[in-house]
Amino acid sequence: MTNKRPDTAGLLKNAAEKKEKSLKRVEDSIREMVKNQKRINFQIVAVHSGVSKTYLYINKDIKNRIITLRNQQEGISNPKQVKRNMTENSKDIIIESLRRKVKELTKERDELREQIKHNLGKYYADL
Repeated sequence: MTNKRPDTAGLLKNAAEKKEKSLKRVEDSIREMVKNQKRINFQIVAVHSGVSKTYLYINKDIKNRIITLRNQQEGISNPKQVKRNMTENSKDIIIESLRRKVKELTKERDELREQIKHNLGKYYADL
């Protein structure tokens, strides 16, 4: 025998409370991160507040707020970004020095080839 009119009020109330608590955790996390000038993106907010990234993307208000805050922070460089830029600059310097070295070695090789040709020519002339 099945209940044709199940009482789902308790379930709905529990779901609403859970939703409210999750929303509060996310809001508190974002507020704290802004206050402490921490990087804000979906991954960090999800981990910090204990919700899934899907939850953040589904909730339009939260999604728009995170996108706005993330875009505002783009001008602020974090240590990883500074390191990445330093690495890029270092890489460019290394590449340039290697190119210069290849050019020098190529010139030296060509000079040695000419010298070998000259020496071989002298050797055959003396025979």
